[in-house]
Amino acid sequence: MDVTEQQSPGDGSLRIYEPLENESSRAVRFMIWASFIALLLVPVVTLIDVPIARWFDGDPFPSDVDNAIQLTEAYSHGIGVLFIVIGILTLTPQHRWCTPRLTTMALGASAVATIVKMFVLRPRPSAINLQLASGDAAWWWRFDWKLEQVAAFDAGTRAFPSGGTATAVALTVGLSMLFPRGRYLFVVFAVLTMLQRMQSDAHFFSDAIGGLAFGLAWSVVCLHPRLLGALFDHMEPESLSKRPTGSAEPRQAA
Repeated sequence: MDVTEQQSPGDGSLRIYEPLENESSRAVRFMIWASFIALLLVPVVTLIDVPIARWFDGDPFPSDVDNAIQLTEAYSHGIGVLFIVIGILTLTPQHRWCTPRLTTMALGASAVATIVKMFVLRPRPSAINLQLASGDAAWWWRFDWKLEQVAAFDAGTRAFPSGGTATAVALTVGLSMLFPRGRYLFVVFAVLTMLQRMQSDAHFFSDAIGGLAFGLAWSVVCLHPRLLGALFDHMEPESLSKRPTGSAEPRQAA
């Protein structure tokens, strides 16, 4: 008698998020709280922004480590996201229905960060003389609620939040839920991306924390079944047994 080979929980699922009381739903609740806490931490970590930026400005890493960190910028770039999606479509075609959600999570987080930047005026570390700046330099915040200066959009004064960090965090969330075995590797990529944004004098530490908050928040929007998650749930098959006709069948064991 042929018996279908047993699979571990989650192996048959093709969805990034299952709207049940399981590990995925608990992860979404955790991300809601983590996003809220990260946003509250922004004014706290601003107190150490200048010392951290000054430390990164001194090139503290060896050249090989520095080059490795710089390469992780691709993880938060639109082209990098495109290559990752192409890799999923090529290497794991059974997950092709999850790529719309994954792409929306990564690029949508960048878009959300850009929208927030339109209302916040804050100089980047590269626009400040860090060797002479005092701790007060990190508090040069202005808010353009009426978008009076949006026409003269100057990237040098739009540091908060870090769009690269938001993209990397949202991409990490999606990849971790799609490929749980690689979640620690994806987290490492996200952390290195945050370091790269500070190492390149593009963002303060608080900007990266803000990017973390908005990246997690947008991930929740794309995962929660009462938000955009409802749309993507209709696009993603629930299990291997509901895959499109012509896909490979589960292996059989004698």
